[in-house]
Amino acid sequence: MGVSYGYNRAENLSVYHTSRELIMILVDTVSRGGNLLLDIGPRADGTIPVIMEERLTQIGDWLKINGDAIYGTKPWKATRQWSTGEVPKVEYNKEYSSAYDVNKLTEKPEPGKAGIEAFFTTKGSDLYAILPHWSGGSLLLKDITGAKSVSLLGATIPLKFKASKIGVTVELPDLPEDLRSQPAWVLKISQ
Repeated sequence: MGVSYGYNRAENLSVYHTSRELIMILVDTVSRGGNLLLDIGPRADGTIPVIMEERLTQIGDWLKINGDAIYGTKPWKATRQWSTGEVPKVEYNKEYSSAYDVNKLTEKPEPGKAGIEAFFTTKGSDLYAILPHWSGGSLLLKDITGAKSVSLLGATIPLKFKASKIGVTVELPDLPEDLRSQPAWVLKISQ
């Protein structure tokens, strides 16, 4: 969660990932077929530092609503969808650590550059689009065919959508108050 593998009392808050950053790391890893091993460094007496406990609770709260898009899923044919612009060269799975930082790729990109609009996972006949940003308006999810319904995990109202040859355009309504503060939102596309 921080920079040390284990408890380090010299670490301050600035070196810890936020819950949003940890959730983006989880989503990115799962969308590519991986498992996330998140290091927790207990103190010598076995207690977990409060900041780590808080982050675990925040991840758990997100998973209570959106876990269907994580647990038991597999990668879809595309792991992510990029916005318009130049897609950065992403290098991972090298022998040594690379400069790959999914959190930078999900933030607002520089002019002319692309950012990640959605991550994808699948389970059975359902496709999940995990959105790092809720833009409102409409969102085109490319290369998706056969959509029968689209819903937002954690909400009870189905979303309006329109299927076309290039994908599914989903109308993103105003969020219910209890979902506004989430670090990411999941669209469930039933096919």
